[in-house]
Amino acid sequence: MEKKNIDPRELTDNFFEAIGKEWMLVTAGNKEKFNMMTASWGCIGWLWNKPVAVAFIRPERFTHEFIEKEDRLTLCFLGESEEMREAYALCGAKSGRDCDKVAATG
Repeated sequence: MEKKNIDPRELTDNFFEAIGKEWMLVTAGNKEKFNMMTASWGCIGWLWNKPVAVAFIRPERFTHEFIEKEDRLTLCFLGESEEMREAYALCGAKSGRDCDKVAATG
């Protein structure tokens, strides 16, 4: 899969709504092994003329070990549909240690 860099100046989303109301998936790892988790906290903005994104992940979370190993992570906003809400709920309630979240959410 080709990596795609996104220029943050091109983003037009309302991140107050996206993070607080729609939630987001935090994903880290590589093609062979990764995990994703639901988050509804964080911030996106500018710090010292650089774009930044902050997500707070407890060390106990399975995703945390992937974040620590890799150079990148993904914050994904899938929208607010009922189907997506179910996927977010599963990814927030189940651990990737115990289930295949990709298979479970389709």
